[in-house]
Amino acid sequence: MNLSASAVPRLLFRADGNAQIGLGHLMRLLALANQLQGLALGTFLVREPTAAVGQMLAANGWIVQPLPAQQSWLAEADWLAQQVLQPSDVLVLDGYYFGADYQQRLRVSGCSLVYVDDLQAWPVVADVLINHSPGVMATDYQAPTTTDFLLGPAFSLLRQPFLESAALPQWPTAIESALVCFGGADPLRLTVRIIRALQALPQLQRLGVLLGSAFGDAAALEELAATSSGVIITFHRNIEAAPLANLLREHDMAIVPASTVLIEALVLGRPSITGYYVDNQRALASYVHAHQQAFSVGNFAELNDAGLLARLHDGIAWLETTPRQPYVKQLRPDLLRAKVQQLLDRALP
Repeated sequence: MNLSASAVPRLLFRADGNAQIGLGHLMRLLALANQLQGLALGTFLVREPTAAVGQMLAANGWIVQPLPAQQSWLAEADWLAQQVLQPSDVLVLDGYYFGADYQQRLRVSGCSLVYVDDLQAWPVVADVLINHSPGVMATDYQAPTTTDFLLGPAFSLLRQPFLESAALPQWPTAIESALVCFGGADPLRLTVRIIRALQALPQLQRLGVLLGSAFGDAAALEELAATSSGVIITFHRNIEAAPLANLLREHDMAIVPASTVLIEALVLGRPSITGYYVDNQRALASYVHAHQQAFSVGNFAELNDAGLLARLHDGIAWLETTPRQPYVKQLRPDLLRAKVQQLLDRALP
C-alpha cells in the first residue's frame, strides 16, 4: 500500500502497543480516532503490529499500515516525512518516543500535527496538543504561539459508550464486589497479586477480572479461581467498550491503574481504587486521591503483599464512607472534533 499516492486530506494515527510496552497508547489513540471517524480517510501507522492489534483496529473500521523497523525513532520520522506524509495530511501522535526532534523532522513534509501528551517532558511543535490530565495548563509547555491546547478532563479520550454514559458519583454504599483491570498486557503481573489480596477480605463476595489479548499469566489466575472459597471469580477476555462499561456499573468498585481505564470508571461515576506502577501514572493517581475522586494505594509495584492488602482494605473503607467528587462535569468531544476539522479544512483548495 502506497500511502503517499493521494493528495486528499487524510487522518494518520501513529502509536504502538504490544505485550512488552502495553496497549495504553494504542487504545487511547483508537478512542480519539473513533471520536474523529468520518472526518477523513483514516489509517493507523504501527511498528510490526501483532495479529491481535491488527484485528482490533480493523474491527473498529481503520486501515492498518505496518511500519518498517527503523534503526532509530528519528530515522522513522525522516522516512515518514519523505515517503508517506503530504501537506494535506493530519498526523496524530501518541507515544513517548515522539519528542521535539521527532516532531520537527515530520514538519519537513508540511503536514499538520496533533500530539497527545501526558508527560510535559519536552518542547512541542504540534498544531494541536491534547492533554486530558487534570490540573495541566498551557504554561506547563514550551510550544509555538500558534499551538492550540485542549487540556483537562473535558477532553478525555474515551470510547463512545463512556462518552454517552457519563454520570456523577453516587452516595457511598457497601462494597461487596470488585472489577480488576490492569490493561491488556499487565507486564508486572499485578492482577494475580491483587486477586490474592482481595480473597483475604471477607466483605468481598464477587470479583470480575478483565484480561486482554496480551495478558501472559492466565494460568495462575485460573488456579486462584479454582482454589477460591467463598469468592466468585469471573474472567472477561478481550471485551469491547460497551460490555466494559456495563461491567464497571455492575461491580461495586473498580481496581485499576491510573490510566485510561481509571478515567473510564470515574467518568461513569464508579467508586475506584487506583495507584501507579510507572511514572506517567503517578500524577493522575495523586490528583484523584487529593481531590477525593478515587483512593490511591500509591506505587503498586513497591508494596509487598501485606502492604497491598492493608492499602486495599483502607481503600474500601474510604469508598464506603466518603462522598466522592466528580472527575469531570462536562465532556467536550465536540470541540476536539471541530479543532481537527479545522486542520483538515486548511488543506482544501
